[in-house]
Amino acid sequence: MDISFKIGQIKRGFNVFRQVCINCHSLKLFKLMDLLKLGYTHKQAALLVKKYRIIDYFKLPYKSIIQAKRFNNGSLPPDLSLVTKYRSFQWIYDLLTGYGNTVIRNKSNLYQNKGLESGWTAMRPPLAYGCIKDNFCAQHTIHQYTRDVIGFLNWVSEPWLNIRQRITIPILSSLFITGLILTNSLIKNNNKTLWDYIVNNH
Repeated sequence: MDISFKIGQIKRGFNVFRQVCINCHSLKLFKLMDLLKLGYTHKQAALLVKKYRIIDYFKLPYKSIIQAKRFNNGSLPPDLSLVTKYRSFQWIYDLLTGYGNTVIRNKSNLYQNKGLESGWTAMRPPLAYGCIKDNFCAQHTIHQYTRDVIGFLNWVSEPWLNIRQRITIPILSSLFITGLILTNSLIKNNNKTLWDYIVNNH
């Protein structure tokens, strides 16, 4: 699956997370302060999720593990910080888009999901058309929400991705200049040593 990891997409993905995913899942490797890397100010970041301080990591939104399981059909919602590392983009995409137009549940209260090999999941359908209040001019579809949240979650696991291109040229330039300085210094030292040898031995 092609995920561009542009800053706009990562911001939209966070929008999906804070409006939907945050109701069940934790994000232990993320705090609002990390949004400063995407261009938000301290004030803007602090206002996005008011129940968290800007330095707080996102914990499970339940009083206990027992409560979390009771509200989620006996399953503990996993932390999503590294989900894109142990699951492929395609697997996540298939899961979030695999419920179909009609929600079907079996006798065990599991939800039918054609994106999973087993065909069933304890997670209720998290996304629906138009469920995100502000999508920054992108399409309000389950497929768009899914692509965006995958981009955000991948950024959480590797926050340097979105600035890689921005810092590559300055770093290479600095290395090139440093290399020239070192090379010039070595040449001067070698020439001085050689000249001293010639003078002292002839």
